[in-house]
Parts: sequence; C-alpha cells; structure tokens
Amino acid sequence: MKSWRVFLAGAGPVISNLMDSLGITGVLDSVVLWDERQCKLSVSAGVKAMIINILAGRTPLYNMGEFFQHQDMANLFGEGITFEDVTDDSLARGLDKIHEANPRKVISSALMTAIRQEGVEVDAIHGDTTSISVYGQYERDDELAVNDPAISIVLGHSKDHRPDLKQLKAGLFVTSEGIPVMGEALDGNMDDKTWSGRCIETLKKMEREFDRIDLDKITYVSDSALATKDNLQAIHKLERENGKKGLFFVTRLPATFRMEHNLIERAWEKDNWVELGKTSQAKDAAVYRSQIFIRAVNDVKYKLLVVHSSKLDGRKQKSITKRIEQLKVDLEKATKELEKQEYACRPDAEDGLKRFVKEHHNEFCDLAGEVVEVERNKKWGKPGRPPKDYVPEVERVYQVKCRIGETNGASVKKAFEQASCFVLITNRLSHEWDDRRILTEYKEQHSVETSFSFMKNPTYLDAIFLKKPERVEALTYVMILALFLHRILQRRVRKALAEEGSYVTVDGIKLKQPTGNRVLQLLKYTRVALVNDGEKEYRLLEDRSSKRTS
Repeated sequence: MKSWRVFLAGAGPVISNLMDSLGITGVLDSVVLWDERQCKLSVSAGVKAMIINILAGRTPLYNMGEFFQHQDMANLFGEGITFEDVTDDSLARGLDKIHEANPRKVISSALMTAIRQEGVEVDAIHGDTTSISVYGQYERDDELAVNDPAISIVLGHSKDHRPDLKQLKAGLFVTSEGIPVMGEALDGNMDDKTWSGRCIETLKKMEREFDRIDLDKITYVSDSALATKDNLQAIHKLERENGKKGLFFVTRLPATFRMEHNLIERAWEKDNWVELGKTSQAKDAAVYRSQIFIRAVNDVKYKLLVVHSSKLDGRKQKSITKRIEQLKVDLEKATKELEKQEYACRPDAEDGLKRFVKEHHNEFCDLAGEVVEVERNKKWGKPGRPPKDYVPEVERVYQVKCRIGETNGASVKKAFEQASCFVLITNRLSHEWDDRRILTEYKEQHSVETSFSFMKNPTYLDAIFLKKPERVEALTYVMILALFLHRILQRRVRKALAEEGSYVTVDGIKLKQPTGNRVLQLLKYTRVALVNDGEKEYRLLEDRSSKRTS
C-alpha cells in the first residue's frame, strides 16, 4: 500500500544542492568546530537553513522552525534532522562558532573553493562598502573592547538614511558578474577612504591565502575613495617591495585633485576625442568618447582617461542651472549696493568700477558699467536752519551704473559639457588596455552596487536585530554566502538559456537573461511528494507553475 507525504519545495532543494556540490558545506564542516552532543544541528546545516530562508523564506530567525515545518528536511539536511531542530538558539550558537573560527577567513575559504569548482574567471575585482542598520544598543565595555575581536556597532554616516540607528558596514569584492570573491564586516564608523587604503593589503592577503587570486592578472576597480595620494603611494610601494606589478587598478579621479578640472579643460581645448560608443545595450544608453593623458602623481606616471558622456546627469544639470540663477541674484544685489556709493572724483569711481568687475567676473554673465556725474545742492553744514537768503552751493559727485548682461549661452553649454565629463585613473599603462576597455571595466562597478541592493533588500532580510555584535558580524558573512549562491544560480540559468537559445516565462514576460530573483520566483511553486510503496521510498517533484511532474 502506497503512502504519500507532500512537502513544499520551492528553491530549498536547489540551494541545498548548490552548497553541497560547490564544496561550501564541506568547507564549513572542516573549519568550524561543532560538538554533536551539544547541538543536533551542525554549523553547516544551520548556515544552509539561514541561506535557504534568506533566499526563499524571508522569515525572521526566531521563526525559522515554522518556515521549515512543511519542508522535506531529510532531503535538505540529511536523515535525522527535523524542523524542531532549527531553533533560534541552535542558529545563534552556529553564528558564535563561525565568529570564533574567524568569519572572514571561513567565508573566504568557502567562496574560493566554490569559485574554483564553478570555474569563475576572476580577471577584475570590484570593491565598495555599504552600511547595514541594526536595532539594539550593543553597549560594550571600553576596556574589554581593546581585546575584543568583534566589530563596533555604532552610529556613523548612514547610507541607509537612518542616522537614528546604529550600524555596521560591509565591504564587498565581486567579479564583473557580481559574484562575491570576498567580503568583510566593518566597524560602523569606518569611512570609505580608510577602507580603500586597508583593502590594498586585504587583496594582497587574499593572494597569499588563495591560489585563485593572482594580482598580476587582476585589475581592482573601485570608486573615487581609492584615489588618494596616500593610497596611490601604498599601491606603488607594493610594486617596489614585491618586484612585481603590485596591484593594477582603475578608479575615478575625484575633484579634490586639481588635476581633474585641468584635464577636463585641456581635453576640450585639444578637442581630440576618440569615439567609444555605448557600454550598454539599452536603447537610451549614453554614448561615450575619450582622450588619454599621461600624468605623474607623487612622481609616478599614470594613465588618465577623460571621458565625455552624451547624457548629463539630471542632478548636475539642475545644480548648474541653480548656480546660474543664484549668481544673477547675488550680482543684482551687489550692483545695487555699488550704485549707492558716491565718489569725489571720476578716477576714484572708475577704479571702483574696475574692482567690482574684477571681483564679480564670471563666465555666465558679462558685466559692463559707466561712471556718471551727478550735480546736487550741497547740504547745509552748520547747526540749525540755514538763513533765508542762503544760496546752496552746487557740488559734483560721481556714481557707477552697472549692467548685467544676458546669460552667455556658449558658457552654459560649456559648463554642461564639462559637467558631462569625468576622469579615470589607472596604472595600466600598456596599450592592451585601451580607452574602451578601461571605461567598460569601470562601468561594471554597478555590479557591486546591485550586490549591495541585494544585501539591503528587506524582502530578504529586515534590519538585523541580534543580541551580540559577534552574531551580527557572523550573520553578515552568511548574507555574503547567500549573495554568492544567488549570483551562481542566476549565472547557471543564463548560461543554459544562452546555450539552448531559449528563454523562461515569468509573469507572462519572456526572459533570456532572468535575474536571480526571477529564477527563485519560478522555483517557488515546486512541491515534493515522498512516496513509499512498501518496498522503496522515492520522491516526485511537481512544478506547480507549469504543472509538470518528474
């Protein structure tokens, strides 16, 4: 007689299989200590449960047992594990164990193993930081904090626009596809420039620890926080010390370097642009052109790429327009004050006009003026009223009349054009890295930004609320692992569809390159039936979205 048990499946079995086949489960079991007598749920099983929940469950940690109540636990975690074993206490203990084992090293080992297994090419690494808001006080004893390896959860500049909440920060290194290579939890008040300087040594440490990383063949792409004189000097120092290339990089030159403005002006003077075309397939994508300059910073030569975009950022356009409007207001106010002044002689008035025009010279509005002679009766200079037969003396004074010209359209156009430019700096001086390749690699920086949007998406994980900073830190690394699996799932599906020349349909939309979220949405409707016919037990998988059974 057959017996049936039906479970919700969703993406759980796929995520579980990915973790096992990529070697992540094995790495966690080998490097994180676990005593089966104290906790039935292994650390790797706890991490797997959290990741399945992050990607497919979206349930608070304290309610995870309920999420797994209707799941095929044996298929996900092996025989003997039930949903009652997935408790907030067992998960919290697992996070503690990860922290004790050095979470950065644990997760980096898992990522490198999985990257090698998957065959992911790491020829460029994109890095950036973001803030993650948390609830709770997390008060720490200052004396104990000296030897405490946990991160500091404190108030800082919130990229979540939640200055009322304490936070930690996360630094992330990803490939151009958005696949994490390494990540790290950071103190909540760490600024980007400090992290950029520290990540230079972090990348060198990755090279020493993992054979998949060879900085001679990798280019590090970062935002402008990397481009400080100290950081550039540190990168050059690595090259001298190691006798190797040190660290190739591409980043944006910030406006804090006077060179940035000068190079943009020089590029417009030369007007020797190289057309690069689009870097995106979107119909309304910007068209780029560029000019190369070689310049020295701290006596080290760099290639600087002035890039002009056909699309001006709307915020910059508004800023320039507002600046011109404010300039006119300020000029009108200043000219009224000037015209109130009186001079005893014409030369003094002419000097006053010259000083005013020089002081208020600008590129948008021309200033012109003239000195006018004014005749008037001299005021009675003695006490009391003047006598009836008093004939006032006529005196001459000189005043300035100033005119504000019409807005110079050519200057406004030039301002818009220069605002549409930015400068990239790299130590890739070889010809193999031409203008287009430098720009294309920099534009891929969005891959780390979209990765952050995943980690901060409340659909996956709401604002973190755990009792100990060590657990918050460890959970941040679990989220990085979840992001990795999300991107690998997306990568595999896209690759398979490209090879087949096929597509998937989600919500009536045909997609050749579905996002990881869309893939998870497709898997959401699968169920598993565990069938026992008296002789053997087997599973049937049903896809409710297409009503297919296998």
